[in-house]
Amino acid sequence: MSVAIAIAFVMTTIQFLKKVIPLIEGSLATVLVVLLSAGVTVYKFATESLPLGIPALAFFGEVVVGALGAYSLIKTVKTV
Repeated sequence: MSVAIAIAFVMTTIQFLKKVIPLIEGSLATVLVVLLSAGVTVYKFATESLPLGIPALAFFGEVVVGALGAYSLIKTVKTV
């Protein structure tokens, strides 16, 4: 699984949850992005039988930064 696919999964899940639970905004959405990114990271490293270490932290960081950037972009585009 690449970083782009992981970011797409996190963003799709956040958008789905926002449709189901409209109260998800602001800091709650940020917390969900971080939790989903952690889940995707654990899933990737568990299914590929890789050890959770520095590479996992790097992958997690890339997914969090990318997903938060995508979320803020989507939020900005919807408000304009």
